[in-house]
Amino acid sequence: MKKIILLTFLLFGLNNTNAQDLSYGALLGFNAYDVQIDGPISANSGFSGLNFGGFLEYQLNNNFGVKGNLLYSSVVEDNFITGSTSTFDGKLIDELKVNSLQIHGLLKYDVNSEYNKGFYLIGGFRMTNVLSAKADGEETEGFYKKSNFGAMLGFGVNFAHHFGLELLPEINLTNTLDSETNKTRNFGGYINFTINLESIINK
Repeated sequence: MKKIILLTFLLFGLNNTNAQDLSYGALLGFNAYDVQIDGPISANSGFSGLNFGGFLEYQLNNNFGVKGNLLYSSVVEDNFITGSTSTFDGKLIDELKVNSLQIHGLLKYDVNSEYNKGFYLIGGFRMTNVLSAKADGEETEGFYKKSNFGAMLGFGVNFAHHFGLELLPEINLTNTLDSETNKTRNFGGYINFTINLESIINK
């Protein structure tokens, strides 16, 4: 909640100082990834429901800008076989549901001479804060780390003046599990649909 309040104040503060270079809006999308674990635990994959949140973007010059995404994600990871762990003691878990709040800090390069008018490259880092985790409907503690980080690199396109579509492949940089014996290597990506509210409001 504190992060959302801080982002809101930052948004309105920057909007009052230099509205031409700042844009903001809503974000909807999905993410999925393959779960690979080095250790006694094995798993399959993770798929989200509808991610939702917002973005804040600041134009640095004709080609470069910085962008921050704040989104809520609810992911289901399936087919966990835990081996001999103190958490689940060898159970087969059909479904692990992980709810998280994520911040994506991104650098954007627009290939056109006019910013926010077409195709662009985008990349940066993801920070995930795990809000809750349930194994087959029951709360679990001490299985996931509270925070983890990843790297992202992809592309996007702006269209119809107010809308955008992004594809952001990613890989985790830190272990998602709170374990010394199980190391995760997750490969996946995000699809984001963006709505530029600043351009709609100030049109």
